[in-house]
Amino acid sequence: MNSHPSTLPWILAPIALFVVVIIWMILNARKRTQDLAAAAPQIGFTFMGDTWRGPVLNPQHKTCLLQRTRGSFKNAMVGSAGSLQAIIFDYTYRMGRSTVTQTLACFSDKPQFPPFALKPEGIFDRLGDAIVHTDINFDSHPGFSRRYALKSPDEAGTRRLFTSSLLSYMEQIPSGRNWNIETSGTNLFIYRAGRTVSPADLSTFFHETSSIATTVFNSDGLKNPVG
Repeated sequence: MNSHPSTLPWILAPIALFVVVIIWMILNARKRTQDLAAAAPQIGFTFMGDTWRGPVLNPQHKTCLLQRTRGSFKNAMVGSAGSLQAIIFDYTYRMGRSTVTQTLACFSDKPQFPPFALKPEGIFDRLGDAIVHTDINFDSHPGFSRRYALKSPDEAGTRRLFTSSLLSYMEQIPSGRNWNIETSGTNLFIYRAGRTVSPADLSTFFHETSSIATTVFNSDGLKNPVG
């Protein structure tokens, strides 16, 4: 009688690997939450965890990432940057078959922003703009226009916001930082697409994003929108 090797171990191996991966993800997420909870007070923030349900968004526009996707909020912490209210949080959403998690900083105050989305300009943005011409460019600041793709359903309001001084400031940000900036109502969101911030880098992330936010909120184009 011929004996055949058992196929059971080959069947169980993928299942075991899947279970190990799930356990590792759970433990890793738990550790991240614990480390962020410890890091939040170091920048003067209060850690709220999963109790925060997201910012109040302007329902008239879908410019903001949070309005274009359906996702979940985690590891939220609240604080301030000068006169600005500030919230830092992880946001997870589905994109096709992939799951994307990234850390966002949200700054808010009373002024209403024109809705816009700014990101580092890539080759597909250039090709798309050559066809549909949706990118807002500034002849006075070609460096800005080469580096960033800026889109908005309110081009006139966005052009008023991006004054010469704000455009020059954006040109001076190191190109490798790859910031995305979006608005919704009184909220300004700053993040790097697809990237989370480690607890060790939380202070640097807050310092950089709050500097950008303060500059944008102090723009004459926002304080004097029809000036």
